[in-house]
Parts: sequence; structure tokens; C-alpha cells
Amino acid sequence: MKKVFRKIIYVSCLVSVLLACFSCGEKEVEGESTSIFTIEPANQFAVDKETEVETVEPTKAHREYPADFKLVPDTEVVIGERQFLTKINYIYNNIEKFENSSIIVEGMYGMYKSWDETFVFPIVYRNGPAEYGDDQYGGFYLVNINQDAYHLNDWVKVKGKPFIYEHTDSEGEVQKFLFLVVESAEVMTLKDRKAEMVNN
Repeated sequence: MKKVFRKIIYVSCLVSVLLACFSCGEKEVEGESTSIFTIEPANQFAVDKETEVETVEPTKAHREYPADFKLVPDTEVVIGERQFLTKINYIYNNIEKFENSSIIVEGMYGMYKSWDETFVFPIVYRNGPAEYGDDQYGGFYLVNINQDAYHLNDWVKVKGKPFIYEHTDSEGEVQKFLFLVVESAEVMTLKDRKAEMVNN
């Protein structure tokens, strides 16, 4: 009888220890990490490269490009399907090289409105890889365009000269926006519509 009782106590202790170990293995409890494990960030590259969590200025990570990337300023610069976001980002960071270039880009026509409604402009864009913030789309804000000629979500081909516009919101934060002074714009047919979602 004593042997059976000892076995029961032994098994109970073993089960208790195992349960304790498994409970420590939880990586996240109601949004907080345990003292045993730390939650690894989803994007370690961003953690290594970025200097701030949020910034209105491009950081070092935003200025790094693939080794094979090349975008040479020319009379006309066509932003096509490949490296859509990378090319726009490069123009943003090197605007002085492209001030005399005409940029040709295709995308959806939309109307951008800032959170405080102090910045409202038409935009040609494609959806980006993120769910929120500036990474949820990529494109150019537009001036010198007849807004009555286009509908939201039209697929448009736009040609224009790029420039950077600095806007101060209602809280005094300054942000820089990439614009095109539109030289020409046309609505494309349904069969000409290309990828609305881009990730590079």
C-alpha cells in the first residue's frame, strides 16, 4: 500500500513539474512577455536599422537599396511593375536628381485626407505591404489635375514633374510629401489595369 501511495505522490509531483514547465513556455500573456522568454519582434531588420519607432524623416533603412538597383535620372523615368515602391522611395530621397525628369506612373486614382484634414490632395497610388501608416500605399500626390475628370479607383496613367512639399499639421509636426506637377493624365481601360498590390 505504501509503495502505491509513493508512486501516486511521485507521479503527481512529476505532473506538477511538467505543468509548471509548460506554463513558463508561454511567450505572451495578455500582451506582456514572461520573465522567461522575450518576444522577438516581427521585423528584426527594422529594429536593427531604425533609430526611432516613428519619424517623419527617412532613416538609414529607408535609404538602403538592393545591390542591383539602378535608377538613372533621365528626360522620362517610367515606374513600372518591378521595384515600384523602391523607385518611388529612391526619388523621394534623391529629389534633386529628378527635378528635371518627367515621371510616368500608373495606379489607382484616389483622394488622400490627413487625420486632421489639413492636407487633402488627389493621389495616384498602389496598395503596399503594410496595414496602416505610410507603408499601406505608395505613389504620388498630384497638383495641376482636373479632379472632375476622374473617379475614385480609376486606373490612371500620370506623367509629371516631381517635387517635395513640406506640410505642417495642426499639432505642428512637419511631414514631407512627394508630389507630381501633372503634365498629362489619362484613364486606362479595364484590360490595362495592372497589379494594385505591390511589395517592392
